[in-house]
Amino acid sequence: MKHPARSDFHVVVTEAGVSATFNPTNSTYSFHRLADGDDIARLGPVSFAGVQHAGRNTGDYVPQEVQDMAQRLASEFAASVWSVRETHAPSGIRNAPTDAAAHPVSLASVRSARPRGNSKAQRVASEVAKTLWLIQNLDKAD
Repeated sequence: MKHPARSDFHVVVTEAGVSATFNPTNSTYSFHRLADGDDIARLGPVSFAGVQHAGRNTGDYVPQEVQDMAQRLASEFAASVWSVRETHAPSGIRNAPTDAAAHPVSLASVRSARPRGNSKAQRVASEVAKTLWLIQNLDKAD
């Protein structure tokens, strides 16, 4: 049996949760974002929601090892991205209306390398957030 490695995964962090795709089998593991402080302290920032296999399950890999690695990576990336987003988001961006129906902005940050530090993906996400805020407030300047 083969064992999964960090480099076998592609992780996507959104406002609502995390998905971790296991590249060797194209299986996608989904995790919900936890909001309750007690739950986060007990379980970490995410909770397993399900898995979608592209056809051949986990192949030559031990299924529980793949899921455990996906959960570990999802927790690391989520904690890193969500803490950066919450501490460095421009004022008002999280609740800025996107149209007449006043839907909140939802940003996604795609991460595929290390979860720590000032990565290019974090800088791009920050710039996107600032640009969205500017676009949404164009008519307010008139």
